[in-house]
Amino acid sequence: MAAEVCGAKLLAPVFGSSLYVWASVMAVTLLALSSGYFYGARVSSRTTDHKNELFRVLIVASVLILLMPFISSFVLPYFRLFSFTSVVLLSTILLLFLPVFLLGTSSPLFIAIQSNELDTAGKVSGTVYAVSTLGGILSTLSCGFFFIPELGLKVTLIGFGLLLFTAVFLCLKKMKFTAMLLATFALLTSFVSFENKSNVLYSSDGMMGLVTVEKSDRVGKELLYLKVNGIVQSEMDLATGRSASAYIQLLDSMIHPSITGSKALILGVGGGLTTNLLIEKKYEVTGVEFDPRILYAAEKYFLMKKNGPMLNQDARWFLNHSFEKYDLVLIDLYKAEEPPSHVITLESLSQLKANLTGKGILLMNWHGYSSGNLGAGTKIMKNTLEKSGYFVKLISTSNKEDERNIIFVASTNKEELNDIVESVDLMGNENVNDVNTDDRPVLEKYNALANLRWRALYFHHS
Repeated sequence: MAAEVCGAKLLAPVFGSSLYVWASVMAVTLLALSSGYFYGARVSSRTTDHKNELFRVLIVASVLILLMPFISSFVLPYFRLFSFTSVVLLSTILLLFLPVFLLGTSSPLFIAIQSNELDTAGKVSGTVYAVSTLGGILSTLSCGFFFIPELGLKVTLIGFGLLLFTAVFLCLKKMKFTAMLLATFALLTSFVSFENKSNVLYSSDGMMGLVTVEKSDRVGKELLYLKVNGIVQSEMDLATGRSASAYIQLLDSMIHPSITGSKALILGVGGGLTTNLLIEKKYEVTGVEFDPRILYAAEKYFLMKKNGPMLNQDARWFLNHSFEKYDLVLIDLYKAEEPPSHVITLESLSQLKANLTGKGILLMNWHGYSSGNLGAGTKIMKNTLEKSGYFVKLISTSNKEDERNIIFVASTNKEELNDIVESVDLMGNENVNDVNTDDRPVLEKYNALANLRWRALYFHHS
């Protein structure tokens, strides 16, 4: 289970953490376990030297676990530009299949070692699978709640690999020079991926992805980037302390200074540059951010100002429990290139209307694709907003889909949109009528191609 959880998170910087990635991880894990169980049963029936066989299986498994950070850092990035669905499955197999297969193989061998008579087979097999399941529960919880957030993915995997390696020697009392060399090689290659880059000011691996703060020079400007899984979430010009993003510059031109006492809600704080912008325009700002590391980076590196609460909560949870009214709500919820579809369903957006004043405006940051298959998710988002009871217009930062952001501008009061000139054409999606709901969250499916293109182009040009 530790290999599965860490494996899924290691895939995220290359392929994101969408439903497709998790489906691949679970499918490959189950395939590897079932294959391992079958192979282990065959091996245990044709040999009597079960201890030596178990030793070999677990030593190789521990070495492969130690190699997982190396594979994710130096092999998987070369797969970025290939066809998404096939390469996600292939990469998952490359990363996870063999170590999980060998761990699955070990279960029948454990049973064979402890069970010499037919009448004890049921008791022994039940005990082995019960203990392994309990171990899986404990490792999943410890990875999710402690090891990954505190130590990072690579240290967690190396720790589990070394623990397995050491336990095999202590329990089976085998000392083989070749196995020691293999483990040493795996450990050293894993630590290569820890090489520190001088431009990285902050780096933290966790269940919600890899968060980094990096400095870079571009066109004579020194910029500071906040990245999640390698994708920029915020970019700040260090000379001015202001955003270098065309998206925020468009927001700046759209949002007029408010009257005293106007309130704004930001779902997805990022580097806090939109927070600073709204505070400058005299709004009292409440921010909601799911990842506490993002809030930490925003305050420490991006000079985020505060004149209202900055909450570490899930946005949907906040909306379910908020009775406050806001004049402006900005939804800028992205984990790398993926918007969390559970926050932008028909039900959630319908509920959000209760948090808007009569003349309140809802703004939503979106990727730049609007035409053909790449724009299907954009059309579904527009359908969902309209079905929720909003009047909607779409504006963009440029005409080039690969380089722009789209902003959904919505209100329950049609007059509030009169001054906005819609600039986005949803060509080729006239017949897309789906709506994103809690029961049928279709956005992940219809946004998959756009997300992949965004990620692939980003890494290709970075």
